[in-house]
Amino acid sequence: MTISRRDIVTAATALAALPVLAGGVAAPATAAQPDESADAADGLAIPIPMRNPPGMGKQRGIALCGGGEYLVAWYMGYFRALNEAGVDLSLADVIIGTSAGSVAGAAILAGALGRLHTAMAFFGKMPGLLLKLADTTKLSPSQKRAVDLALSVDNSDPETIQQIGRAAMAAHNPANGAKYARTIRLLVGQSAWPSPKLFTTANDCYTGERLIVSAASGIDVTEACAASASWPGRAGPAWLKDRYAMDGGVCQTSTHCDVIAGVKKAIVISLSDGGPAAAAQGLRLASIPNTLMDEIASLKAGGSEVKLIVVGLPPGWTHVELLNPVSIKPALDYGYARGKAEAAEIKQFWA
Repeated sequence: MTISRRDIVTAATALAALPVLAGGVAAPATAAQPDESADAADGLAIPIPMRNPPGMGKQRGIALCGGGEYLVAWYMGYFRALNEAGVDLSLADVIIGTSAGSVAGAAILAGALGRLHTAMAFFGKMPGLLLKLADTTKLSPSQKRAVDLALSVDNSDPETIQQIGRAAMAAHNPANGAKYARTIRLLVGQSAWPSPKLFTTANDCYTGERLIVSAASGIDVTEACAASASWPGRAGPAWLKDRYAMDGGVCQTSTHCDVIAGVKKAIVISLSDGGPAAAAQGLRLASIPNTLMDEIASLKAGGSEVKLIVVGLPPGWTHVELLNPVSIKPALDYGYARGKAEAAEIKQFWA
């Protein structure tokens, strides 16, 4: 499937709003209690850690975090290099994607990596066009309130997630509603769920519950990705059935590795290493405690061989603006260089 210049321009608003996954990966923690309403039986609310995860007993699993345009571009550069080296990521038995990682995961299993790479390369050459179409550097008061709140919290208690959810619902975001999902469809290339291997994440704005969407959920993949990439104050929220949902990173985990627990081989891609320097480097948009290393340890304790890939900053950089399109070209180049350097190791691991 090809993508036209017109398609790429139309997709600009969605690209500009693909937000970062703040935080690391989850260790066992207290989840929000199920809401005693009709939608509590919709099968979307999954406490952390997940019981009977789809990765249990499977051979390969991938967990993809999010990180705005920066990480989408990095993924495309990195995956292109791996593909050139003969690494087939679609062999994964389960992929859990959050925010930008949900779009990347859908592209992997829909055979749309080339399409998404073309879109990112186009905007990498013309970042000013993307800013004109969707300027993420200017926030209304309601947007700024939600953005600032996510940066001020110090825990992942259900009440805290609900507070951020209220701010998300009250934010006047230009990237919102069905139009947001339609533009994401241009990136992925389809609305049908690409594979039962794919799972995406989100959080219920009202209840604070972690949501997991799969092929069995009866939701279009574009709607699932739009909800997963709805960072408070930046984009969305978006509907998942009868739930108003925000970004899957608005909780104690950004990669949701509990979903792939039990796989023999796990590739985990995280924007940061979970350390305290992440926010200062621009690698986080929230101050929710990061438990990445705890979850990597949990995967290993469960018998998984784990390859953790920390994206970090391009060489020589001390800070990055994840939602600024000027980061796209450097991220594409950086991802491709990392992929070329690591392809042999990943190929051996993935075999």
